[in-house]
Amino acid sequence: MLMAQTIKYAKVLAKIGAKRAALLNETKLKALTESKDLTQLVSQLRDTGYQEKIAKIPLPYRSWQFGKVFQDNLIDDFFVIARNSPQAATSFLRTYIKRLEIENIKTLVKSVHAELDLNEKLSRVYLKVADFLKNRDIFEEGAKAGDLKQLVNAFRRTEYASALSLGLNQYEQSGSTIFFDILLDKAYYGKLYEAYQELPKKEKPHAFYYASTENDSFTILMLLRAKALNYDIHWLRIALPKNNFNLPPETVESMVIAANYESALNIAIKSYYGRFFIKASTPEETIANAQKTFRKDLLKHAINAKVTENFNVGAPLAFLTQKETETSNLTAITLGVEAAMKPEQIQRALILPN
Repeated sequence: MLMAQTIKYAKVLAKIGAKRAALLNETKLKALTESKDLTQLVSQLRDTGYQEKIAKIPLPYRSWQFGKVFQDNLIDDFFVIARNSPQAATSFLRTYIKRLEIENIKTLVKSVHAELDLNEKLSRVYLKVADFLKNRDIFEEGAKAGDLKQLVNAFRRTEYASALSLGLNQYEQSGSTIFFDILLDKAYYGKLYEAYQELPKKEKPHAFYYASTENDSFTILMLLRAKALNYDIHWLRIALPKNNFNLPPETVESMVIAANYESALNIAIKSYYGRFFIKASTPEETIANAQKTFRKDLLKHAINAKVTENFNVGAPLAFLTQKETETSNLTAITLGVEAAMKPEQIQRALILPN
């Protein structure tokens, strides 16, 4: 049995090994934060795996151009890992690619709402994700939409139809597109939970930490944000994922009906995830710090998994977690350098294991 598992994962482990060697270490990331401008940043990236795509960025440099390169590189790695993993792992990893698809839909929502022209809309989405999932025609139709109602109609035969229809209903009442984001996120975490449940029994322990941390952190942080903004309880119940991992239903319900943000925070502090929460001067700061701590903890788990997780789904999940973190860090660095922020300011925004 072990030999069969070893053979199944041999191909993807070879890919992971090569790609992990190209990840930027903490020393390199901190050196990048010391760039005086984006031109110097380009110079520092010449000895990395981003060199080829960075070289194609036209002058004058803008941070969003770098962000597209970093995200594009991440998407390519997702595809390589998914295509070379054994079937059971690939099915689970496709859920993470669905997250990229959902980000594309969110981008379309914002682009249509901003009344951008067709080329601008298409330039902001990653059509290679649509190509991978074989639904490019739907995204191209959505990009042609003149308003959000037409956009929702373009996705009427997809798995996102219900979330988008409800989001449209909320938008028509409030004028805010934030409800689209929340409901699409809910759809994603529902898919993540289902994909975890469909994993073979022997694979589940290796995916549990990733699935549970991502799913539960979304639920608990969304509840705190909602309480800070005084969201309607009925709406909150609609927006929450149906299933969680380490958050019992009674804990979730207690936060839903909590009288205010402070009461909800006290419940969160007493929950399984209490160690992630330290009260700050404002709700926004408390929530942002907790979100960063969740991501940092997930990164630490992924780094440690390099040794303990080999011939199972934990190996690709560990690498992709590290790669996603690198993408986030590089984007933060580029924005900081463009804004002429001090290196120590930029470094405080990074997700680092220590």
